[in-house]
Amino acid sequence: MALSDYINFSSKKNTITLVVTALILIAISGMFFAFMYFMMDQVYIGLSASDCVIENNAFFGSCQDMWTMIVYPVLALKEAFIWISFVFIFILVIGMLMLGYKSGTNPAMLGLLVVVEGIITYGSLYVANIYRLLLDNSVIRSALIPFSVYNKIMINFPWFVFIVSLFSLALGIINWQKSPVNTSNDELNY
Repeated sequence: MALSDYINFSSKKNTITLVVTALILIAISGMFFAFMYFMMDQVYIGLSASDCVIENNAFFGSCQDMWTMIVYPVLALKEAFIWISFVFIFILVIGMLMLGYKSGTNPAMLGLLVVVEGIITYGSLYVANIYRLLLDNSVIRSALIPFSVYNKIMINFPWFVFIVSLFSLALGIINWQKSPVNTSNDELNY
């Protein structure tokens, strides 16, 4: 059994829907992770600027002691959002490539994939322009600075979509034109 046999869709239209959804999630994911990163950073700054005295407590003498033990380790996990963003984009790209491979089982679906990916690539021009406009805002820009890979992808989003679509289409053509293997050789017996 091939890996693509495990990816079964009830409708051929689901393939196109999933490709579009994956590209939208790539565009939105970095903004979400950057927002979470920025908010955790602001909470850390806010908590470190304030202090109070806690009386009659065996564990903590001040709020800073309490936050150092309880809150700051959780806020230090903000660096994980950068790595989660990388992994999320990688998983979605692999999924899009597998969907392109799966769409090669039907020539009509492959033709539809070409048309839809052309439309998606054109739409990614607008997404990249919106992203550039968002970067003009100093708050959004400062929140997105740690996400260097996401920034590179979104600034060059039309090229990214074009390259992923091209590889997806190539995998679909390969799947469509592949020769059957491991079949019976009855036709060769004379």
